[in-house]
Amino acid sequence: MCLMGNMELSDLAFAKIGVGSARQVEDSGLPVISGLRSAAMQTHQEPVQDPVVPDWADLVLEDTWPDRLHPLSRPRNVWKLLQSLFSRRQAVELPQQLAESIPRYILQEFHNLPNGNYSNHLSHGYITGFDIAMLGEVEVSRQWIAERLTKAQTVLDIGTAGGKTAAAVQRQGVPDVWGIDPSPYLLKHAARRNPGLKFVPGIGENLPFGAERFDAITLCFVLHEVPPRYGRQILAECYRCLKPGGLLAIAEPSSLQMQKPRWRSMLTAKGWQHLYFYLLAHFVYEPFVEAWHKVDKAQWLDEGGFELQESDYGMPIGHWLARKR
Repeated sequence: MCLMGNMELSDLAFAKIGVGSARQVEDSGLPVISGLRSAAMQTHQEPVQDPVVPDWADLVLEDTWPDRLHPLSRPRNVWKLLQSLFSRRQAVELPQQLAESIPRYILQEFHNLPNGNYSNHLSHGYITGFDIAMLGEVEVSRQWIAERLTKAQTVLDIGTAGGKTAAAVQRQGVPDVWGIDPSPYLLKHAARRNPGLKFVPGIGENLPFGAERFDAITLCFVLHEVPPRYGRQILAECYRCLKPGGLLAIAEPSSLQMQKPRWRSMLTAKGWQHLYFYLLAHFVYEPFVEAWHKVDKAQWLDEGGFELQESDYGMPIGHWLARKR
């Protein structure tokens, strides 16, 4: 048993409502976004209660192989961890019951993180280390998102990780804020850091909420880490769960990161920042980022039933704000 306390491992299994229907529509040759949207709405015809929030404080998650390398004061453990960081990416190892409920594309070592987002110790370090590696730029994006949702009463943060975007939204006075993520390891840390927020395990392409549940939904550094097929399903689910006129706020890495900076720009601080993010983007493991950069964001949102309100293709992060039609 890898979870102790009042919960069983099966309690963290994600709901499977709607995913099969969406896949069938996509394979049928119907218009992809509109077909997925229709399938999602038909699947959730009856009112759906909000999911039960796990008692994260009493939840004990089984250590995965990176956790067994602790303490890092031992040179042998440090060496093994460094080898993993710079070697070929491996599939994530999880307890079987938990692994069966998570799509296979998620179980990869994104960002070169040993065993991905699935360890007690490294996931904690990742929450802090990610912001450091991004030179504080992601926190600026979180604030950009939060400032545009001040009139919302209910907000869902998809791919919440450590809960920082959800917390930024709550600080703007939004009373009902939820976060969802496929990693219970990240969610346990998020719940400890943000006791006033509600965190549940799950995936964006199969949200465990009823139709028209939220005034706004946020996606901060999520869509570039999913295959385009599942990105379309996520957009369809956002449409289903948003109230009419609801807002969708997105922040993702800019495609400018992938372009070499001009040497003349090296005479400026912006040029050196561009070089840093260019090298970072080509070092970390993100198998779907190029596919995301090829997406025409305005067309993608329009086909999904959204009207683009704002867009910023800045460096190193792009932002989009759209309203459900």
